[in-house]
Amino acid sequence: MKNILLSLCAASSLLLADSVINIAPISVTALGIDETVQEQPLSIATKDTKEIALDQVIYQKDLLNSLSGVRIEQTGSVIGHMTAIRMPLNTGPYYLFMQDGIPVQSSGFFNHNGLAYTTFQNANSVEVLKGAGTALYGSDAVAAVVNVQSAKTPSKTKEVSVKAMGGSYGYGSGTISMSDTIDKDNAYSADVSYMHSDGWRQHTKTDRVEANMLYTHTINDDNDVKIIANFSKTKAQQADSFNDYNNITDGSTAASDDPNYYLALEKTDITRKFDYARLSAEFSNYSFNDLEVTFTPYIRYNRNRYVATWEGNLPSNDNKLYTLGLLQRNTYDQIWGKIIFGFDTEYTQSSLKYNQDFDVTTTGWNPKTYTTGALYDYDVAYFAIAPYVHVNYMITKHIKLSPGLRYDYNRYDYTNNLAPDSTDSSGTYYRPASRTDSFNHLSPKLALSYMPNKDINLYARYANGFRIPQASRLYSVKVGYENIDLNPEKSNTYEVGLKKQFGKRASVDLSAYYMTISDTIVRDRNTGGYRNGGSTIHKGIELALRANITKEWESRISYSYTKHNYDNDSLYGDNEMAAAPNNLANTRLFYRPTYIHGLTMMGEWQYVGSYWMDDAHDAGKYNGYSIGNFKADYIYNKKLSFFAKVTNITDKRYAISARYAYGKEDYTPADPRSFYGGITYKW
Repeated sequence: MKNILLSLCAASSLLLADSVINIAPISVTALGIDETVQEQPLSIATKDTKEIALDQVIYQKDLLNSLSGVRIEQTGSVIGHMTAIRMPLNTGPYYLFMQDGIPVQSSGFFNHNGLAYTTFQNANSVEVLKGAGTALYGSDAVAAVVNVQSAKTPSKTKEVSVKAMGGSYGYGSGTISMSDTIDKDNAYSADVSYMHSDGWRQHTKTDRVEANMLYTHTINDDNDVKIIANFSKTKAQQADSFNDYNNITDGSTAASDDPNYYLALEKTDITRKFDYARLSAEFSNYSFNDLEVTFTPYIRYNRNRYVATWEGNLPSNDNKLYTLGLLQRNTYDQIWGKIIFGFDTEYTQSSLKYNQDFDVTTTGWNPKTYTTGALYDYDVAYFAIAPYVHVNYMITKHIKLSPGLRYDYNRYDYTNNLAPDSTDSSGTYYRPASRTDSFNHLSPKLALSYMPNKDINLYARYANGFRIPQASRLYSVKVGYENIDLNPEKSNTYEVGLKKQFGKRASVDLSAYYMTISDTIVRDRNTGGYRNGGSTIHKGIELALRANITKEWESRISYSYTKHNYDNDSLYGDNEMAAAPNNLANTRLFYRPTYIHGLTMMGEWQYVGSYWMDDAHDAGKYNGYSIGNFKADYIYNKKLSFFAKVTNITDKRYAISARYAYGKEDYTPADPRSFYGGITYKW
């Protein structure tokens, strides 16, 4: 590896200002302030504006899957997704999804499709902090913090742009953007977009709207304010997976191979609907010597609607959340380092209606009759507050110690709107009486960094994290779990890393981690209820290499090797967990020919290794997949540009997820080869 890096360094002596990749990126996620990734004693992956533009983001995977150790897979609802970052591919609340530094959902109301709330199709940059979060982050920041940045810096003069894009399977989108600096104290940027796709499979039509607005105002020499508004709305039909793998290899466009799915379509609307809106105002004060004081109040609205196709009676879910929050951060700079301290607080009013919309008698194992009516109907008032402190202390010129501490208090006030301690007519759903539950957790953090010069950083890090039981796990209870008593899951992340820059030519980030999670909340396969289980162990190595090879060629290589195991589990012993490939890789080669100024082309290879289909290892392994993509854009002049991409170039037929559960195999098909192209015009 050393010889390769030295060769790359010697290939050229100049770094072009218009490089696609950023050798020395800046990150804001870890501490809420701008810092170079190089100097931070933790593992954080970033992607900036130019590379995102080349990706021509349609789905969340387009934005994130080129980052080391990050895997996003779309679900049958197209915009829905599952996430794997230092964890198996899962739908659990182990990730804190944010937009512009503010969580997109309250802890305790985790939606695994949380990136669908963000305006990811118009992202300006993205950052992934891997492992348990710093002291700034509490519940759900167990395996990663994902921060989608939408706020685009306003232009110096008025700019308006229109972008149109079309592609395979009825895909089309349009975006209008506007930006201007009004005067020395006021500036803004805004964009709105609409996307439609017919989908390559039956019953996968999707419509989506995104909008962003940033307004900056300098109040006086000591005070300024930044106002951000975000909005997204998605309506996506939901296809099923396949049980017969021949449907994958044959390229079937059917929505399912299960007759029950088509019977369900006759009875109900199998559609996912995500609604999101947020308004925030960040007030910053600089009137005190060496101290920056920031207050960021925000209001947020989430709504998540779907039909629970995994339940034989096909109930419908409608969950609304209204949130008022405040982030308060103080940064005190001194010659010996800095102290960052403050608190976060949120109040969320949630309402959940889980209904049986029609009479039905299920078939198969344990058949029951369900009658029309409410299965669950409850409200939850959620309150959270968390003070924190983080210190960067320079022990010597080259050694930095970074301790941190956070205390979280979370409370649910649950109100049952049905008869207390009652069940539905089928005897399946139990509605506990109204009550209050609270949780608290103290999270210590510690990092040590050695930087003999500005181009190298050797670090070691420990971070404790946790996640509280979800409201739905406490109050959407199945019969047999009437006396459920869940505790928070707790995690410990241990990490060592090396960050090395080779001048302006290349950089390498190498990290090794060991993470334990205890008191895991698991589902009982027999009753569908939840309980605290045992513990799991997650360990791995992650590598990220960026290089400017010559004036025309650049590369980005991401690789991770991981192992995810149960720890003396009562059912699975020390088995390796399902849906957890050991190897992930993404390689990108960029070419910007000097003889065609403005043209950038990228070839991409994406690899997901084999993995167990079930935790018991009864069904064997799925082989994973390997695909290629090609992307290009051409800036014709300052006003006009063109872009295009081809995904899955070889039209490979494979499954993006494969599992064995309830006595049958289950495969979610990947997209076939697809073509996209578009144009942007500015004035």
